[in-house]
Amino acid sequence: QRRVREAVVSTQSTGIEESGNKGIWVKEIRFKSNLQLTQLNKVLKVLEGKKSIKSVRPVNDSKKKVYMLYDTQPDSSLTGGAWYSESDFEAEFVDILGRQTLTYLQRQRSHAEVTHSDPMAAQRNMMVDIKQVKNFISQLGISKVELEEDEVRQILES
Repeated sequence: QRRVREAVVSTQSTGIEESGNKGIWVKEIRFKSNLQLTQLNKVLKVLEGKKSIKSVRPVNDSKKKVYMLYDTQPDSSLTGGAWYSESDFEAEFVDILGRQTLTYLQRQRSHAEVTHSDPMAAQRNMMVDIKQVKNFISQLGISKVELEEDEVRQILES
């Protein structure tokens, strides 16, 4: 059993370590390790129990699992990013973020218009960048994860 575990964990035989945050399919592990499916499943279960590796079900194919090192944060292409929780799209969360962001932008505009009598100066001061919006969302404390700039951009474009 030790030999089998070593075969699964070693980079050369499985590719789990090489797979990074995208993971590796069971079929690929099986091909690289030359193990029978029943043997492989037992070893994967043992390694998961020891928290050496973990399995993740991709949002685009929840019937399959990919494996990666336990401490690896899965790529957002697998998890769906901040908009998904356990393979479920969080429509309410996206809606709340959109409404809060709109309110923030409207407040920025109102503040700029009130504090500047020159329309051009007001327009320059009502502009905000992605980092400012990201910081605002972070300060709200409504997201369990820190949003990436691309995710904030998606909110702004929705």
